[in-house]
Amino acid sequence: MCLVVEGITTKTIAIIIAVVVVIAIAAILATQLAPAPSPTPTSPTPTETTPTPTPTSPTPTPTLKYSLHETILYIIANEEMTRIQLYKAGVADIATITPARWADLNGTPVGKFYLILERDPTKPRLTIQYVILNTMREPFNIPEVRQALAWAVPYDTILTSIFGNLYVRLYTIVPNGMMGYTEYGIVKYEYDRAKAQEIINKLKEERGFDPSKYEITIYYNLGNTARAQIAALLQNEWTRLGFKVHVEVLNWPQFLDKIDHFNFDVALLGWIPDYLDPDNYLMPFVWGGAEFKDLKYWENVAAGDVGKYLSTVERYVDTPNYIVVVGPQGTGAAYTGPTNKPLLVVGYVLDEEATRENWEKPVSMVTIGAPGWKDVPVSALCKLSQRVLDPKVREAIINAAVIVYNNEAPMIMLGQAITGRNYGSWVLNMYYPLTKSARYDLVYEHPDAPVVDTGVLGIKNDPKTMVIATIGWPDTFDPAKSYESFGWEIFDQIYSKPITYYYENTEPEPELAVAWAFSKEGDELYLVIRGGVLAYDPWNRKTYPIDATDVLFSLWRAVRLNLPGGAQWMIDSFIDVNASQVLSESEFEEVLSKGLVAVYHGKSVEVKSLSELLGFFNYAGTTAGVVKLKMKFPYAPILHILTTGVASVIPMEYALGDKYEAAITDSNNGKDPSAWAKYVIEGEEDETYLRLKDYPVSTGPYYVADYKEDAYIVLKINPYYWNATLWEKLYGYKPTP
Repeated sequence: MCLVVEGITTKTIAIIIAVVVVIAIAAILATQLAPAPSPTPTSPTPTETTPTPTPTSPTPTPTLKYSLHETILYIIANEEMTRIQLYKAGVADIATITPARWADLNGTPVGKFYLILERDPTKPRLTIQYVILNTMREPFNIPEVRQALAWAVPYDTILTSIFGNLYVRLYTIVPNGMMGYTEYGIVKYEYDRAKAQEIINKLKEERGFDPSKYEITIYYNLGNTARAQIAALLQNEWTRLGFKVHVEVLNWPQFLDKIDHFNFDVALLGWIPDYLDPDNYLMPFVWGGAEFKDLKYWENVAAGDVGKYLSTVERYVDTPNYIVVVGPQGTGAAYTGPTNKPLLVVGYVLDEEATRENWEKPVSMVTIGAPGWKDVPVSALCKLSQRVLDPKVREAIINAAVIVYNNEAPMIMLGQAITGRNYGSWVLNMYYPLTKSARYDLVYEHPDAPVVDTGVLGIKNDPKTMVIATIGWPDTFDPAKSYESFGWEIFDQIYSKPITYYYENTEPEPELAVAWAFSKEGDELYLVIRGGVLAYDPWNRKTYPIDATDVLFSLWRAVRLNLPGGAQWMIDSFIDVNASQVLSESEFEEVLSKGLVAVYHGKSVEVKSLSELLGFFNYAGTTAGVVKLKMKFPYAPILHILTTGVASVIPMEYALGDKYEAAITDSNNGKDPSAWAKYVIEGEEDETYLRLKDYPVSTGPYYVADYKEDAYIVLKINPYYWNATLWEKLYGYKPTP
């Protein structure tokens, strides 16, 4: 889940089919908002020992000498005019610019080059923009009030004048292009002040509702011109309905803190899905915090037989192919709804204690969805959709949740992004992944690109330097905590994950895991870890070897810390980290002898030896152990989760310091990760968090070399990067440690 920092940015995550996959994607910087590459890179063929991308569109040629970006500089400029001036002067290669300004800036000359800011409506993105209503506060706990506010939003003005036509209308939480998207049975909220006023007047007459008693504050993040304009529009429209409406701007950390702890009325945000499945929209937004001891469904149930499965019918929803009926498991329910389609009955057993715990101290997107909407039957649909493998049934369950959510309007949907390209024409091979940011070691520049002094630490923007003028600031540099687009943008540059994507493709590809396989039941996932990987600690100029223990520890630690507002739910919801373990290759051979299922590039095969598995993934290099991930239930999108920021691999030895050897011994070399709880505590006082939040290390192509909060971040090329041979192949560059 990545929250979008700027209304015009886009950092995507498409879905397994498509889930969010993306906060996860408008540009975190202007970079992320533009999803289509220009020119479009093609899908590379993995090499035998390093299955990583080789750019093919364009590739360096003998006639023009292209250089590796050895430095990345983020300049934080919260004033848009400052960013525009930096862009026009060639100081910035990419800049976060309000969509409404794109038409004016597109084609602006910069020396012998020019700025490219253009839209491609043929390529929808999975990034969405929305208004969150805190349903745990009055008057947003009243559905009719939420609906009235939704009718009092000037959508066309926002999409055209503010977002510069880089977004199109969206009415549902699951965007167009994802499984579960539907326009069946929904309310298409448009700007209709008369209808909004009619709803408010009816509330006055029937319930004595008085809007003048409510003071509503609309929050947005500092430097976001688009959201400032939207907030002003909403303030004007909602004031006319009789509410007392205020607007308040906060810096990004303050803004996130209010959102995380429901200390707000109304907030303006965007979402880039985290991984490729609609679950990454349902759980962060629709799920009401309810937990369940049991969830079941029954297909094609006769209306008179519903009482055999449910004690009460709490909701029934007409979807395109089913009538979905939801209620607590039991007997005696009387169903009186429509019967013109097959009935899909969903029954649950509520875990009252766990639900109460989630509600007592709610954390947005962690213990409850972002609006705090506590709908138990819809929560059951969200949870059940994670477990159902039958695509027709799963789609109906998602449809039902989407339709109810739309009708009750806990959030007001503003729009869905289309592709927008934003960079100087001297930047070549720019591309826009759906759920990640571009890796800047795979983007290069014309050798005659402008050379301009940046004014930061003596750095010049030249063909070896990528400069991004943007807004905001990462929550922290710790992947166990940061859960917003800027943080994940940095993680895409400095960390490797177990699995990745090539360019804009959505097919999972090997990164630190060179191969993987599932148990036949789907409740175990095995990752074979790449050998020869070093992590680099620039603060102490040290390196640490990476093996399977580090990979498991990185996932385990995120869950153990359970940091407020973090993305640990993406791991904890599906993986039992304490029941997972590290295996040696010989131990893994014993497991393989009974047969595992390898899934790669749309093919599924049974494998019974390590050599057979590695051969299926076309890998012939060394390995460094195997991670066995114990699934809480079969969940196919797990591969996509392992591409995200929260799955970034850190060196356990750096995190634990002098406690490392004891932790390894106590856990029996990763056989019992629960033993690590002695060395990592929950919360922000944990020593590993205090270390990593300010001093990150690197397992990726770059490392954080310097930074000044709210001013700049400098990344330098990682001389110990495990795939540095790629740079030699592309640019003739060999790093010197």
